[in-house]
Amino acid sequence: MEKGDQIVEFFELENMVTNEMNQSKKELINDSGTFVTYHIFDSADIVIRQYYLKYTQNYALHYVFEEIEYVELSFFFGKHIVRDVINGIPNMYLPFHCYLTYLSTGSIADVIFEKDAIYEHLDIYLPLEFFNEWSQHDETIIEFTTAIKNDQTCRLIKDIKVTQELLVLLNEIKTCSYKGIAKEVYIKGKVLEVISVLLHEKEEGRVECSKLQLGVKLTIEDELVLSNIKDFIDHNYREFYTTEELSKLFFINEYKLKRGFKHLYNFGLFEYAQHRRMNIAIKKLEEAHHTIAEIAFDLGYSSSVTFSKAFKKHFGYSPKRFHLTKYD
Repeated sequence: MEKGDQIVEFFELENMVTNEMNQSKKELINDSGTFVTYHIFDSADIVIRQYYLKYTQNYALHYVFEEIEYVELSFFFGKHIVRDVINGIPNMYLPFHCYLTYLSTGSIADVIFEKDAIYEHLDIYLPLEFFNEWSQHDETIIEFTTAIKNDQTCRLIKDIKVTQELLVLLNEIKTCSYKGIAKEVYIKGKVLEVISVLLHEKEEGRVECSKLQLGVKLTIEDELVLSNIKDFIDHNYREFYTTEELSKLFFINEYKLKRGFKHLYNFGLFEYAQHRRMNIAIKKLEEAHHTIAEIAFDLGYSSSVTFSKAFKKHFGYSPKRFHLTKYD
């Protein structure tokens, strides 16, 4: 079997569904990279997976969607933009943003991955008829459900930022300790909450504005500087830099730095740095190899108390509660 076919088969949804619910993780390692799937939830109509991918070389993964039985709600994390070409149309998916998509039967997708970049996303697979109940009450949902019935590629949610409220809901889904029917009812309720938040965000028009509304013109050089600042924050997440310090380090005025960064990445500087730290914190808590004090120190906090307050403000509950819920 070709390596590309092996990777595609690994991520086929029917190959992920298992009756052995204790088999919560699948891993594939070959010359192309490392691929991990976490089985978060399985039911007859909703499936939830979290993926981690790292390629050892620049790679284009080729998919042909022969039979579509679901719509896909994807939440992208990490720090790398994901790019693909679907039926000849290029797309990109921003970190900490989400997308809800239906792909028509026979759709062809080429997903482009960069060497050594770590990609992370959580996908919720919903039945095709999931939105029919509300199709008589909202114009955009009518268009979406009609497109599905006509087997046309369409997108209901695009470029909506993963807010703190959504992060809390997703972590509640991931850490649910219920069993049997109680778990199924709980997870389905949380998925409905997630959908309601996304539809509210869409209705309120909180997707960031175009450059015409930016209030400052960015040159190609400005965008390169802002990209370097983002990389600098990614690698120096232990430090708490002010806007003034960053503007001096990278020779860019504060106004352009604040407005330009938010336009390009849909996060303010402090907000982005905090998302980066909290994303690392969650991963370390999931590893269960670190104390809260060790994580606080690694993230640059002066004490575990300061870290716990920041964590609770970000997710809505303390790191101790997350740790106990997941492992006790």
